Amino acid sequence: MVFNSCFDIIGPIMVGPSSSHTAGVVSIGKFGHDLFGGVPESVKITFFDSFAETYQGHGTDKAVLGGLLGLGTDNPGIRHAFELAQQEKMNVSFQLEESCPYYEHPNTLLVNMENRFKQTEIGGVSLGGGVSKIFLINGQPADILLNSKIDIGSIRQRYLQDRR
Repeated sequence: MVFNSCFDIIGPIMVGPSSSHTAGVVSIGKFGHDLFGGVPESVKITFFDSFAETYQGHGTDKAVLGGLLGLGTDNPGIRHAFELAQQEKMNVSFQLEESCPYYEHPNTLLVNMENRFKQTEIGGVSLGGGVSKIFLINGQPADILLNSKIDIGSIRQRYLQDRR
């Protein structure tokens, strides 16, 4: 795990209850929002292992939706992510799986985002303490730590193609 400061060890300022099941997942969703270029019209979220077992109780479902809506880890709007997604007319579906075929860790998820012009899929893992990582973008392996500085433009150039 890579730490940039003591705040990475302590964990982020966040809406709880869990740094790994909420804060780390918000940052994965927010990465998806930024990479996609805004709020998708449709999203399919697949939770694996521990996330599949506890996603509602730990707020993991609200966390990923909050991030996909562009909210940060400390935004109290995360608690109302389902209502906000409905206001944005985001079509949301969840799928639960026992284990992730792409990455071996109990806190993994895939997010498939679409609108009429494009489709983007990311795989993320929440490593604990609010630290998370993107391990997959559109079927290509990735290794992007979300607690480090990210150049979203170069990531788009490397991984994305419009379907226009």
